[in-house]
Parts: sequence; structure tokens; C-alpha cells
Amino acid sequence: MAKLVGGICTSHIPAIGNAIARGLEDDPYWQPFFAGYPPVREWLERVQPDVAVIVYNDHGLNFFLDNLPTFAIGAAPEYQNADEGWGCPRSRPTRAIRRFPST
Repeated sequence: MAKLVGGICTSHIPAIGNAIARGLEDDPYWQPFFAGYPPVREWLERVQPDVAVIVYNDHGLNFFLDNLPTFAIGAAPEYQNADEGWGCPRSRPTRAIRRFPST
């Protein structure tokens, strides 16, 4: 049986990716925002969940204004990121990790 160990959320604005790409995590404007991430990383390291369910706003990378589902489940082996208009460098694809118990 599964055990839910917690939930994590963060503010969402496209400028966050730009701040990370520019290394602005310690900038006085951004520092209070990014200060919340280390405790979450420490908690995840302590708890070490088997599965993470990630919910996020797609921002037109896979869906656009003519196709906006209320809810969708990604099932591709990987997802490519894209520049949302801030000039962020492209990062490596995010690979889906599947862990299923053998039956």
C-alpha cells in the first residue's frame, strides 16, 4: 500500500527560470524566494520518496491556446524544455522515471 509522505508547492512566474539561468539566487531581490528551497531539498533527502507526482503549468510548451486541457497526464519518455521568452538556455530533457513493483 502506498503512503503519502507530503506535498510541496512553489510560487510560479516565468521569471524564476530566468533568475536561475542567470545565477541570481543570492541577489537581494530573489534571495528570500530561493531561501525556501534548501529546507525542501533536505526534507526530500531525509524522506527519500519512491515516487514524485509533479503538477505544473505547461506554458505552451506542449499545449497552446487552442488546446488547454483542465488536466493531463504526461506519458512520454522525456520532455524538452523551451525558452518562454526570457532567453533561458535550453536544458537537458527531463526523463520520466518509472518504478513499478514486479508482479
